[in-house]
Amino acid sequence: MSSPVSFEIIVGTYEEYILGYIFTSNKQTIQQSFASHDHNASIRCLATNGNYLASGASDDRIIIYDLKARKEHCMLTQHESTITAVQFTNKHSHVMSASQDGALAIVRVGNWQLEKLWDKAHKEGMVVDIALHPSGKLALTLGSDGCIQTWDLVKGRKAYIINLKTKCEDPKSLEKISFSPDGTKFVLFGGNYIGIWSLEVGGAVQVITRENKVTCCIWQGNCHVLVGHEDGSMASISILTKEAEKEINRAHNGRIKAADCSEGYIVTASSTGELKVWDSEFTELCKINSGCRVTCMKITKWLGFTIKEEPQNDAETKVFHAAKPVESKVIVEYEQSSEDEHAEPKKKARDQLKNPAISGKAIKKSKKNHVKRLKDKKVGERDAVTEKKSKRKGSSGVSSTASKMSKKMKKKKKKDVAD
Repeated sequence: MSSPVSFEIIVGTYEEYILGYIFTSNKQTIQQSFASHDHNASIRCLATNGNYLASGASDDRIIIYDLKARKEHCMLTQHESTITAVQFTNKHSHVMSASQDGALAIVRVGNWQLEKLWDKAHKEGMVVDIALHPSGKLALTLGSDGCIQTWDLVKGRKAYIINLKTKCEDPKSLEKISFSPDGTKFVLFGGNYIGIWSLEVGGAVQVITRENKVTCCIWQGNCHVLVGHEDGSMASISILTKEAEKEINRAHNGRIKAADCSEGYIVTASSTGELKVWDSEFTELCKINSGCRVTCMKITKWLGFTIKEEPQNDAETKVFHAAKPVESKVIVEYEQSSEDEHAEPKKKARDQLKNPAISGKAIKKSKKNHVKRLKDKKVGERDAVTEKKSKRKGSSGVSSTASKMSKKMKKKKKKDVAD
């Protein structure tokens, strides 16, 4: 008996949330693992790499999450416009990102330092999507200018340009580009067009035209692509015969916004917020509704965390140990009355100084009061000295007078003897 398969489905939404769901094959159930609201605008792209999750949004930021520690790890702010694409290299060494203003950046994983930034990766328009080769030495960028730029990641420069205007009917309608698992081919899709390109040939080897608009397209091995349509149908198409080997007409009630594969299982997400897990034969195993409009989705390895409930004191009955990045907050408290009390006299003094008449009168009055206080002080000091003298005379006035008289008599006697 094979061991049960578990993986985590991570979804980005228009409502600015990143949601996580756990799928277990033996129970065939989906359980929510976390919900994060760290972005200030809609989520546009997601990328996973081992323990790290990168999310790009319309708020010009890329947030890196540590899925093992279940918290926000760091934030990348090298872009000045909406993030359109983010990808990790296969060897987990770098993360590559693009924005709506045409900028392309490479950041090293670990120290998260910006190593290279091209302000204008494409001459005109934005970078629509990024495809990284499995070797990590080559990258392709799809631009709104109808061109594919090839990047040499070893030397850190452009290699050559592919002009799609002569190879596609409507190159500006193309939405996504991605390499096959073996790296020999890549797929381009947009509108009703799906193009399979070969690196050896240097051009399209197969062109698949669909009746309904293609809204998502991913690789199923090296010879098949899974296609989702605007009407909610999906199909598994062979790139050799260009025929749909498996197809289901009503996979979802709304258009299929994203799809991904893992260990023989297929996960699809619709614009209505519904998530479904299918087996390789397109048999529906389970589903859940996120309650949000899905924009992007990725599958990553489940690291074994679950939501637990533990009893606490009366004030807090339970604590949820969930993988939810929490934004730290600082609360500042102050007393409004005390500030008003201190501010009122200052305001009154300022108002008085603004009026020259009032301020002049106040100055004159203060001078008069000051002079009066000085006079009163001198009079008080003089009265105090007089009072001390009078007290001294009252207690020893007779003896002092007698001593003075005796001194005068002695002087008179000395004078008479001398005469």
